[in-house]
Amino acid sequence: MCDTMSIVANWSKDNVTYFAKNSDRSPNEPLLVLRVPKMEHSAGAEVKCTYISIPQVSYTREMILYKPSWIWGAEMGVNENRVAIGNEAVFTKAKRGKPSLIGMDILRLALERADTAANAVEIMITLLQTYGQGGNCGFDKEFYYDNSFLAADPKESYVLETSGKNYCVIKVDDKYAISNRLSIGTNHSEQGGIAQGKDFSKQYTEPVRSYFSEAKQRRNQAIATLTPTCGVVELMKTLRCHADDFDKHEFERGHVGSICMHAGGLIGDHTTGSLVASLRPDKPITLWSTGSSTPCISAFKPVFWKSDAAPLFTDPAQSLEYWTKREHIHRAIIADKIDAFSLRERISVLEKEWLEREKQIMDQDAPDEYKLAELSADAGRQEQALIDEFYVQNWHDIQGRNRYFRYWKKKNERLESNRSQFTKPIY
Repeated sequence: MCDTMSIVANWSKDNVTYFAKNSDRSPNEPLLVLRVPKMEHSAGAEVKCTYISIPQVSYTREMILYKPSWIWGAEMGVNENRVAIGNEAVFTKAKRGKPSLIGMDILRLALERADTAANAVEIMITLLQTYGQGGNCGFDKEFYYDNSFLAADPKESYVLETSGKNYCVIKVDDKYAISNRLSIGTNHSEQGGIAQGKDFSKQYTEPVRSYFSEAKQRRNQAIATLTPTCGVVELMKTLRCHADDFDKHEFERGHVGSICMHAGGLIGDHTTGSLVASLRPDKPITLWSTGSSTPCISAFKPVFWKSDAAPLFTDPAQSLEYWTKREHIHRAIIADKIDAFSLRERISVLEKEWLEREKQIMDQDAPDEYKLAELSADAGRQEQALIDEFYVQNWHDIQGRNRYFRYWKKKNERLESNRSQFTKPIY
């Protein structure tokens, strides 16, 4: 389960394309933030994806990926050409395919190869038509689904939705949000497996799983917040949004109907990482990244292309350690060892400072990349100091006895005792 959204530059008040996503996965499944360098590849080389290998291209672009620890592909990412892509699980009437490319593989391959959002869509369609999609995407359970994608660059955004090898595409005129159900009706500009003018969503949606994902409710929450005046602050707020009937109860029960998704009880999906991206055409882009789960209690730190401060890493082990320590903070809040309100207040003060500094630098005709790197490093140190201050050793000591707390006790046991689960799927 996830939510991805974009505002197009020519509709935005400040002429910036915005991209944002919450990645909702298994609560014990780390989402790593990794820089992958550009590379040249020899003729005949292959790339090993999660389940299959395919021919490699001669050049792959530098990327910043937000990826589940055990999967080759990524939930979201941005490449050196300022192309951002996010994917969503969608439930369709297509028959389950054999292990092939999964949606996260398709996303990463497109980021490696694309120079624009439109080009990314073309690449994803070609991959889909050539290899299909299929394979387990679940970390601690078997979980199969098709995919939708939102691709954005500083000028344009596109949505690609799929059912098996069938697909449709729309170009975004102003704003768009995708969630865990097909959303494109008759207005597709490019399609495969359906006639022009036919309703893609109506023809291919699997209704039961789509309904219980509560994707319609979450998508409506997102769409309502996307306006021409919406920027980074508003998108952070959207990614932290809880449904009205869940707000202030987020550490008492699970809820699949909130953009900031909380697991527990019968709910097995949780927001494990978040990104808000400012995709500027002629100035450095900013990737506001949590590097941790649960955005309502996590700080969005500024990441820049030429900076190397946390939460951005080149070593997966370091990213894993970073994510895990912050996950202990989340579990301590559930255990009532840390006051969530106090933590949020401190995060708000830090974010306000970082946002103001970033704006001051970006308001210059030629933003100083040294100052941006300095800001990123300062933010990383300040947030780390906050984590160290709030950290408690008894984060796992949950006393509650209802279904919600029993769920988290089991998750804590596995998080603490089975480190191998971070690098391979558990079936």
